[in-house]
Amino acid sequence: MRYLLFIVFVLIQLSLKAQKFTPSGDKVSFFCCEENTLAGVLTFDKVWGYPKYKKGTDTIISIEPIVYPLPVEKDGKWGAIDKKGNVVHDFNSAYPTLYTDSGKVILKNFSYKNFEWDDTPNSYLSVLDSTGAQKTKYIVEDVHKGSFLATEDSLSWGILGSDMKTLMPFEYIGPHHKGEEFIFSTLGYLTCRKNEAGSLFGVVNYKGKVVIPFKWKLLNYVIEDEDHIYAMNDYLKRGYINIHGQTTLAFKYESVPKVLTDSNFVMTEDYVYFLDRNLQQIGPRYDSFERKGDLYFYKVKGKWGIMDENYKVIIQPVYSTIMDGPRIKGNPEFRSYIVLKYGKYGLIKTDGTEIIKPAYECLCGFSYYAPSNYYIEFKKEEVSYKYDENGTLIEKGGKGSDACFCE
Repeated sequence: MRYLLFIVFVLIQLSLKAQKFTPSGDKVSFFCCEENTLAGVLTFDKVWGYPKYKKGTDTIISIEPIVYPLPVEKDGKWGAIDKKGNVVHDFNSAYPTLYTDSGKVILKNFSYKNFEWDDTPNSYLSVLDSTGAQKTKYIVEDVHKGSFLATEDSLSWGILGSDMKTLMPFEYIGPHHKGEEFIFSTLGYLTCRKNEAGSLFGVVNYKGKVVIPFKWKLLNYVIEDEDHIYAMNDYLKRGYINIHGQTTLAFKYESVPKVLTDSNFVMTEDYVYFLDRNLQQIGPRYDSFERKGDLYFYKVKGKWGIMDENYKVIIQPVYSTIMDGPRIKGNPEFRSYIVLKYGKYGLIKTDGTEIIKPAYECLCGFSYYAPSNYYIEFKKEEVSYKYDENGTLIEKGGKGSDACFCE
């Protein structure tokens, strides 16, 4: 059966009169047909190429050669073949070698896995002169389909093709001030800016073509979503553009997420709210949204509530005020909030459960760090009520403390 499938495959290749590199286990097979005559089937350990995938899947349908003469490895040694599969450079090199108008170029310290090439922290290109001595060394930051993000001086960067032609001049730096995330995206885009003060951000593809003009104060460092690219304009307003530079989310925001998810926190000058993945508003508009530790205190129509770090509501927005309750020396795990509802003070747990129902005009004798015998004091109609942290009434009556917050 396997033999029959092989014959069918070869016949298809013959009918197409084409050349093709295909995965064969962990090796690469080269089929070459010329004028309906099978020129041969060659197998190589590695090929200077990149995998082409079946759309929407992880299935590799072919290995696309990057440049000719094509570097190929066999039995641990590298040589090169032409488009017909003829060996044009013998298998005698320990490294993949490019044969260009600039001379031989040795690819040092690149990684190879699942038919894909990648850089390592020590990757570089060694360009040799006619005597075999290194005349130029390019440090490689990233590689995508045979295009190298490279530098000679570690100060300014450019893009070189596998033929050593300059695709992007060596005048650019990464988007991050520390040089982080200066890489090609999986789609082949590179965000960068000129190596000069006040330069603006733009995007090129791995061939060096400008796809988003250099006019933005800030852009996504690594672009994986072609329709929702984070951008900041001259007026410091944030929004989204697509890879063609068209606006997909209006530039009216103080804050938008750099990566779109199912729930996206956005902020204008007046409101805070959430957008779904289709950029439609979900939930209400918030008057205020403040982070405290792992929690968010939010305000809707003048009332405060609390969300967790995943924006799940813990306490509904029904309180005019929410502030941290006292910490009790004898009960260090105790956490609470003093709340004000309809002009009345009370005490709730951090999950919203009422400890002391809001029914008091005044909060008295308040301290954030309290001794073991500390009580929580409220006043109603000039009468003092003293509670422990569990809501148990300790004492009622008398004028109580004079240090009170009253509505």
